[in-house]
Formats: sequence, structure tokens, C-alpha cells
Amino acid sequence: MEGLTIEELIKQSRQAKGLTQASLADRLARASGQSTITRNEVSRWERGKRLPLAWLPWLSIVLDLPLAVLDQAVVLSRAKRLGVTPPSMNGDRLTLFSDGWTRENNDAMAAGLVAESEAMSEESALRVAHEWLIVEPPQLHEIRAGRRIGHPLIDKIETRVDHLRHLDDYVGSTDLHALVSQELEATATVAREAAYREDVGRRLLKAVGELCQLAGWVTSDAGLYGRARTYYVKGIQAAHVAGDEPTAANLLSSLSYQMANVGDPRKAAVLARTAVKGAERSSTPLTRALLLERVAWAHAKAGDSAITERALGEVDQVFGLHREGDEDPKWVYWLDRGEVDVMAGRCFTELGRPLRAEPLLIQGIDTYDATRARELSLYLSWLADAYAQAREIEQATEAASKSLNLAVKVNSARVTDRIELIRSRLRPFADTAAVRRFEDLCQSAVLSRS
Repeated sequence: MEGLTIEELIKQSRQAKGLTQASLADRLARASGQSTITRNEVSRWERGKRLPLAWLPWLSIVLDLPLAVLDQAVVLSRAKRLGVTPPSMNGDRLTLFSDGWTRENNDAMAAGLVAESEAMSEESALRVAHEWLIVEPPQLHEIRAGRRIGHPLIDKIETRVDHLRHLDDYVGSTDLHALVSQELEATATVAREAAYREDVGRRLLKAVGELCQLAGWVTSDAGLYGRARTYYVKGIQAAHVAGDEPTAANLLSSLSYQMANVGDPRKAAVLARTAVKGAERSSTPLTRALLLERVAWAHAKAGDSAITERALGEVDQVFGLHREGDEDPKWVYWLDRGEVDVMAGRCFTELGRPLRAEPLLIQGIDTYDATRARELSLYLSWLADAYAQAREIEQATEAASKSLNLAVKVNSARVTDRIELIRSRLRPFADTAAVRRFEDLCQSAVLSRS
């Protein structure tokens, strides 16, 4: 089907499967979990009136077409409209590995993990994420170079990754970033320079994927969003080669979380649902609850109230299936009832529904103490936000002041941004004594840091 525009490709593929425009729309809605696609929209695609950019991953699933083919068809459509020669699609486009994991693949991934100047584009990140749904893990060939390593070294690497993961609960991301980056560079060096069998290699790449998720998380928390995106996408590649669907999904949903906060929340929602879809055959209830939380958050940031509530309902249902003894990934240890409540409260705050948010946030906050300063500060900021929306200014400034007092103990761009947002929420009430006291506290905090 090379040489077809996207409108020609969709129409021919649909007809080859015996689908009407209405039935294609129905299948796309079911595949994506959304109800916003109609027959009229499919008709617009096929008449060249609109490009289905946000629907490419779901079209690839429903029509059994590689995402690369759909990408090329979009490029051809754009070139045709502009009357120009289409660019070559054979450049250094970032893709997942599908044929086999070789020494060259290994070296390229390791180099990308330590190249501080590299910042993955949002488009490249989206493409790799979508390809993950349709590309099978490659054969991993034995790597024969350097000193041979075995499972004991991988045991040590996994232990260090888990230690750093728990350290993130108590150490600010700006401080932890250097440690995680050093560990990732050391592990990437092992992947590049050592010799190992296939079974050892898969464990090593699984550890790289988990470490990339942690590196992306702390880097994003420090406000380095382009670099975080690189970590997440490289981690998806590593987890894909390792055949570790849950970790790849966690990386993808973490990328979605960042995109919802500092990018396009509708694209973030697509990524979050891609993560759920990609790990549906291998995720435990607790893992699935985490992935669904990211779906709810992206839709809340996009202002989709009904879809957010539906996703939160799914979170509650799936979380209730969790049982002691489930073989959960180590990275999902932190998700408990309190966190589920807090996420629901945050979503309702984002949707401007403070009366729904307040009791949920309080329930979650009550499970934390001051040793978890960053999380407690963040969650108190949402409680302050909810009170401000409800025009309960005394309670808003009380929660905001507690949040600020904790914020000065951690180096987190997220916390700083939240405090600034609360200040903006309270400015309309600047003539009240409570807000003046909070502003004085903010000024004191700024002076103490300078």
C-alpha cells in the first residue's frame, strides 16, 4: 500500500475488511475507550477534509496497518495538499526494534542514555509509544564482547535500582537526579561493554527500563522535561526488547503524566490509554489501577468530566481486585488506598468540583506524615486549591501554608509550580488578612532560599 495518501489508505483498508464508515467508527471507539468518534469524522478523513492524527495508533490496530505506513500516508497527504515533493521516510526516524537486538542496537541505546544534550521530541515519543502496540519484541542475540557478566551482577543492579526508587520517597528530585543519572550511566556502560547470554541480557534491559522510568520521573520533577522524555522513550525501547510489557506501560503512562501536566492533555490521554491497552494481558490489578489513574488524570487535565469519572470508577473497581500475594512489579509498591483517594481528589479539583475533591484529599493526606515532605506538600496544595475554588479562604491559606512549610525542605519543580498556582488562585482575595499572612510567608521563603 505504498504511495497511498492517508485518505486513500483508510478507505481501501476499510473496504478490504468489509467495514462501513459507521462500523469503523464503532471499532475505533471501542479500541480507544472513547466515544467521540463518529461516521461523519471517518467520512471527513476519507474525503481529505481532516487528518486523523490523534487516531493513528487506533487505526493501526483496527485496520492491521503498521504505524509507519500510516505515518507515511499522512506525509503524502500533506505533500499533495501543498503541491511539494514528499520527504524521504528512510531517514534516522526513531523506531522500536523488531527484527533483532544486535550489538549496534545495544550501543545506540546506551549512547542515547548518557548523551545529556539529547532531548527527545514529543513527536518521536508519540511515534515510539504507538508502535509499541503493534511491534513484537525482537529476538535478543547473545552479546559477545568485553568481560562476561551473569545473573549475580544483575541481582546487584536490581537491588540498587530498588534502593534508589525508595530513596525518591524522601529525597528531593533535584538532589536525587545526579545519583540516578550516575546509576543509569553505569548500567548503560555495562550493557554496552559487557558480554552476556540472552537470558542475562533480558534481565539487564529490564533493569535499564526500570531505571529509565525512575530517571525520567526525577528529571521531570526537576523541570527538565525534554531530557525526561528521552529517558522514558529509551526505557520503552529497553523494556520492549526485554519483553517486559508492564514496565513499558509504566514508562508510557509516566510520559503521559508529564505530557498532561506540561503539554497537550489530549495527546496524553491517548498515550495513557495506549499503556493500558498494551499491558492488558500481563498487568496485575494494582498495575492496571496505576495505569488507569493516569488515564483519569489526562482526561481531567483536558476537562473531560464524564470520561474522568468513568476512569476513576475503573480504578476503584480494579484496585478492589488487588490481593496480597499478587506478583506485582516492585515499582508499584507505593499505590495504596490513600494514593487512590488523592488522585481522585486531584482530578475533581482540576475539574472545578471542590466539594467532591475535599473529603477525598483529606482521607489521602491523613495517611502521610512529614517524612514524605514532597508528596504531602503537593497534596496539601491541591487541598488548598479546592478550598480556594470553594471560596473557603481561611482553610485555603491554612492548607497552602502547610504546603509551603514542607516545600522549603525539598527541591522539586512540581512543588514550586503548585505553590505559585495557589498564590495566583488567592490573589483575588489579597485584601483578606489570611491571604496577606500567606503572602508574607511566601516572601520569607523566597528570601531564605536566596
